[in-house]
Amino acid sequence: MKITGMDGEDYADAPSALPSGAWTHLAVTAGDGSAVLYVDGVPAGRNDGLVMSPLALGATTHNYLGRSQDTRNPAMDGGVTGFRLYDHVLTDADIADLHAQGR
Repeated sequence: MKITGMDGEDYADAPSALPSGAWTHLAVTAGDGSAVLYVDGVPAGRNDGLVMSPLALGATTHNYLGRSQDTRNPAMDGGVTGFRLYDHVLTDADIADLHAQGR
């Protein structure tokens, strides 16, 4: 997340690429100074120095799934079967439950 530009962007990144040719459950939580990326219900990346907050973004107009606002990044070559937004930070158990429901 960043209001302008890509330098200094806040992110939580997994140590490896997503599996190719397989459905994968992804989730991201952001709040209380931390962001966590979950892959198949398990934490895969964490940033405990989060500066940004989703609330600081305000109204946005370039909101994409599977595509970056930065055209240097490749688009996702896959499908999306569901998408949810919550008004609170989900716990590890919440994310594990969502993953289990999707199977």
